[in-house]
Amino acid sequence: MKKEEQFLLWFEQLERKDVDIVGGKSSSLGEMTAKTDVPVPYGFATTAYAYRYFIKESGLEEKMRTILAELTDVENSALLRDVSARLREAIMAEKMPQDLQDAIGAAYVELGKRVGEENPYVAVRSSATAEDLPDASFAGQQDTYLNVQGAETIIAKVKECYASCFTDRAVYYREKQGFDHIEVALSAVVQMMVFSKSAGVMFTVNVATGDDNNILIEAAFGLGEYVVQGTVTPDNYTVSKHDHKIIDRCVNEQDVMLVRKKGGDCEEVQVPEELRKVQTLTDEQILELADYAKKIEKHYGCYMDMEWGVDERTNKIWILQARPETV
Repeated sequence: MKKEEQFLLWFEQLERKDVDIVGGKSSSLGEMTAKTDVPVPYGFATTAYAYRYFIKESGLEEKMRTILAELTDVENSALLRDVSARLREAIMAEKMPQDLQDAIGAAYVELGKRVGEENPYVAVRSSATAEDLPDASFAGQQDTYLNVQGAETIIAKVKECYASCFTDRAVYYREKQGFDHIEVALSAVVQMMVFSKSAGVMFTVNVATGDDNNILIEAAFGLGEYVVQGTVTPDNYTVSKHDHKIIDRCVNEQDVMLVRKKGGDCEEVQVPEELRKVQTLTDEQILELADYAKKIEKHYGCYMDMEWGVDERTNKIWILQARPETV
């Protein structure tokens, strides 16, 4: 069966050219898994075909077009909020076709077997087909669900990802960029959860100045969502691409962090007093991350924006996603 006609694909079946099939995030995770030695948490991705199958089988397309026709002025924030909310509600009200549910549930069980872990905790991330393009970035406009466990919960979160294709921000951005709301599809990444004791982002170019001589790393305690969302002020480390040395560091005090809860979901806790003013990463970890960043940039042949986490169980660094830098 062709990739384009399957409900889901494993990371090693994907490559970066598969954006139309599984979106930017999923295709990039597949690319790194199949073609680099960068450590990526294993998983699978539901396809654009699966999303469109759900929309078609549930009869949602006509409802969605009717609701979208009411969005006569995207600058009217109250109207945008109302239309977007009704689109999400329409998707959540429909039952996912049973064969699609069964496929996702079976893949989750198979994922557990492949990693040797029964009922593993996973992250369920949205990946839009118009995401991470050279001239448009949809990154962060759809939802991510962390520390999820159990087939039924995974299936529910995939549907929530589908609904998040119509957040206010995503609808506004597509309108401005001229993308057809119905044509854009959503893939859901189901990826092994990294129990991050520290996490963050890194860039192979300074997005403020355009200087591409260094790797810029931002790091905070706990899960990386608080760095991405701007909830905390992370540490900042600068590593020279040329001699692979740390040339600057700024350690910022951190009061709170997002951590996983046993049994699922996440919670905000206080950073222990003794950690608040210390460096989030060791120098060795900073240099290891910079090495991965250089490898990823070399492989893709362009400036890159990456997310990473350090697992508390093993101290291993994982690359959670990578996208071309479009700022």
